[in-house]
Amino acid sequence: MRMSAQQAGHGLVCRDLLSMPHLAGAKVLAGHLGLHTAVIRVNVMEVPDVIDWVMPGEFLISTGYPFRDDPSAFADLIPQLVEKGVAALGIKTKRFLDVIPPHVLEVAERYQFPIIELPPSTVFSEVVREVMERVLVHEAAQLALLQQRFQRFSELLLEGKGLEELLGHVEVELANPILLLSSVGKLHVSLSTAQLIQEMGLNKRSTLEQLQQIGKQGMYSLMIGEREVKITVTKIKEQLGAESFLLLLEWNQKLSPIDTLTLERVGVLIHLEMMNIYARREVEAKYIDQFLQDWLVGRIGTRRDLDIRAEACGCPIDHQGNFHVVLVRWLSAAPNALQLKRIVQQLRQQESLRSRDLLYSIIDDRLVVLLNSEISLQDKELKQRLRAALQEVHSTHSPFAFSFCLGKMVTSAEEVNESYLQASNVYTISHICGMAQEWISYDDLGIYKILYLLPQGRELTKFREEWIAPLETYDWKHQSSLIHTLLTYFEQHENVRKTAQKLYTHHNTVIYRLERVKELLGVDLQDADDRLQLQIALKLYAMDNDILLSDREGFSIQKV
Repeated sequence: MRMSAQQAGHGLVCRDLLSMPHLAGAKVLAGHLGLHTAVIRVNVMEVPDVIDWVMPGEFLISTGYPFRDDPSAFADLIPQLVEKGVAALGIKTKRFLDVIPPHVLEVAERYQFPIIELPPSTVFSEVVREVMERVLVHEAAQLALLQQRFQRFSELLLEGKGLEELLGHVEVELANPILLLSSVGKLHVSLSTAQLIQEMGLNKRSTLEQLQQIGKQGMYSLMIGEREVKITVTKIKEQLGAESFLLLLEWNQKLSPIDTLTLERVGVLIHLEMMNIYARREVEAKYIDQFLQDWLVGRIGTRRDLDIRAEACGCPIDHQGNFHVVLVRWLSAAPNALQLKRIVQQLRQQESLRSRDLLYSIIDDRLVVLLNSEISLQDKELKQRLRAALQEVHSTHSPFAFSFCLGKMVTSAEEVNESYLQASNVYTISHICGMAQEWISYDDLGIYKILYLLPQGRELTKFREEWIAPLETYDWKHQSSLIHTLLTYFEQHENVRKTAQKLYTHHNTVIYRLERVKELLGVDLQDADDRLQLQIALKLYAMDNDILLSDREGFSIQKV
């Protein structure tokens, strides 16, 4: 495809060749409508297979020597030259070709491909020199313009103007609206473009997601109303492998090569500015994390100290509202430390766009959410908001499944530690019990909340030793799985066949193990009291050893 003058940056075009001193007397024989095509280089053709060597934007000149015996062969060459993007063909006649055949000119006219007859006195070396001088002068001017733009944009950031103001200045230079879409879907636009974006509907969530896909998948157009708008995408690397996208909409005019280069340079500047912002946020995040951790675990003594630190971290406390702590428990594979850090960053960025009544932190590799609001967490809308926030950040990570472990609601900032401790208990017990519902409160724990509160003393130790120690000793000594089998047996409602299926073993093996349990403990598994005491002992054992009751593959040492 041949380049127009606009695509080439308004440089040298075919029509300009006719005014050059060393092409004086040249005549356009065909393809007058293609004289606007840009010329960015010149080449001499004196071999038949020149099509393998030509480049887009070339002014190709020839004596016609390769086709001296068959001048009409030029007609077959022209479509190939057009396909390659050649700008024009200049032929010096009267030496090897007296005239250019009319059929050749008809083909050139059909393809709007300029054929220029060069005078016999034309010196090719002088033509090459003159054309390339003009091209290089133009390119030097373009590079100077690029440097001026880059310097001007750099100075804006050095003056602390910010991303939105930078985008505004770039838009003035390129005469098209520009969007900066962050990895979490936050849209940065200049003040002048904000109204246009609203009119286009580009601020809608569904459209923002579509723009992110355009950046990721390399799609470069978007339907806005009934108009298809070409989009130029510049990818900008963020921290932790995430990407932002600089999107220029060709709304007012097409982009020239110098404008494309300008966008690439702007992308570098935005990357540096975002790294600067990220570094500041990293420092701020450390202060916020330390503050929230101290608050949640109860290390801040007075309300005055609490308020001072909260204000310093940009997390003012609403003492008129309630406080509610939630721990997020991953139901399958949990995010690693890097992923969890990224999740918290994205959640905080999302919350910065809202009312900031949800605070996020990490304690002991667990995601903690603190609600400070007059709205109760039982409110359906707030539950949906918290759910949506987690699901949104997961779209950029692995699809983790999760439960929300709720602490009790407290009315004072000084009591937040109580809500956190209860949420931690809910987290631990629900993990051990294998509870998988989305929202888990302390009241949902059943008997486990009673067992969890039992004081550690001699009586409790004696009870565990009486019911569990013989089984532990036997399992260790014989490399067997009596405890594992019992846990599964009660989980499967005392159904031997289902227990065998769960353990991938024969049902006779399960019966044998149960008989060994009866002998070791001297109990009757048909007796309700014996079963209850054994189940309580097993639950205490699971809690002590942090064993997940619903997922114990690999728990036993070996099978009997």
